[in-house]
Amino acid sequence: MMGFLVNPIAGMGGSVGLKGTDGELLEEALKRGARPVAPMRAKRFLERLYKLGFNEVIVSAAGVMGCDYLKRVPLKEIKCLDIPSSPKTSSRDTKEVSRVLVSMGVRLIVFVGGDGTARDVLDVIGRRIPILGIPAGVKMYSGIFAASPEAAADIVMKFLEGSASLEVVEVADADEQAIAKGLLRVRVYGYAYTPFIEGLLIPSKEFALGSAEEKLEVAEYFVNEIMEDDALYILGPGSTVKAIADLLHINKTLLGVDAIYGGKLIGKDLSEKELLDIVEKYNKKYIVVTVIGKQGYIFGRGNQQISPRVIRNVGTRNIYVVSTRSKLVGLRRLLVDTGDAQLDKELSGYIRVIIGYHEEKIMPVVPASFPEYLQQV
Repeated sequence: MMGFLVNPIAGMGGSVGLKGTDGELLEEALKRGARPVAPMRAKRFLERLYKLGFNEVIVSAAGVMGCDYLKRVPLKEIKCLDIPSSPKTSSRDTKEVSRVLVSMGVRLIVFVGGDGTARDVLDVIGRRIPILGIPAGVKMYSGIFAASPEAAADIVMKFLEGSASLEVVEVADADEQAIAKGLLRVRVYGYAYTPFIEGLLIPSKEFALGSAEEKLEVAEYFVNEIMEDDALYILGPGSTVKAIADLLHINKTLLGVDAIYGGKLIGKDLSEKELLDIVEKYNKKYIVVTVIGKQGYIFGRGNQQISPRVIRNVGTRNIYVVSTRSKLVGLRRLLVDTGDAQLDKELSGYIRVIIGYHEEKIMPVVPASFPEYLQQV
């Protein structure tokens, strides 16, 4: 048997410019018009699992924490736990479902959520049985997440076949209240067992990759040689991108998405809707993003405000990726997981990454929603 649970509110803050949905942040996300993310991620995972021929029993909570999605996919056998839940589930709900799943003797627990959900499951499970995360949070720092829902399904199948090794990985604890204020506070919360398949499981994020000098070199090249006075620039999160704004004496948010035009800030910590309103006003426009250290994502982690609609409006050819050299050490590919499989395919291929003054590196870009590509690079 496999246990399955969904945190239905995970990731809702991403597109509206919040950095999570724990605690009071959920209410703020709802006020800003946030839409559920986890249900679609659950659907993608289950559809891939069915396609791969999964034929074991899945045990899950009733309603929005699992069985609502399981009932839409013709899997062989599902068991729904009689545990009441509401659309606004809490940490207590996740822990209660985890306790019951353990008591039923499941071999593996797969959850849909972010770092907060991982912490809640770990609190109950410890290292008694393996757990695997399907990424649905705003920013996943832990090393327990598959590259995508589809990759998670492939890992599950290989685990059940006995061809996946078990690894001890970090579960991170991020202070979402501090992150919402632009302060990055993340620590290792604990360790868990998870099924490991090279290329399909993403390592925990690595911080502080690259010196201030490296970032300044990238910024100077971008500002002096690339930037155009009559173009709009959407600047994604991260200290490497922030170095560009710092050089222009612009007070950019560290973890948010901002917009500049003519060397001036015209939008700060923008939501998807605000970005769409801005980009539609300009003919010449670009997106500038950096690479998540050790993981390799350029879209789909921590910058969900730059949604498929925003990317299509700006144009897939109008994207700049900046990075310190240190961030690219050990990375074989960059990843995109926008939630739009067709766009992920359009973004795949090769891209120039600016890593210094007149220095660029060609990197392959792989769509995380296609596991067969993840293991080829």
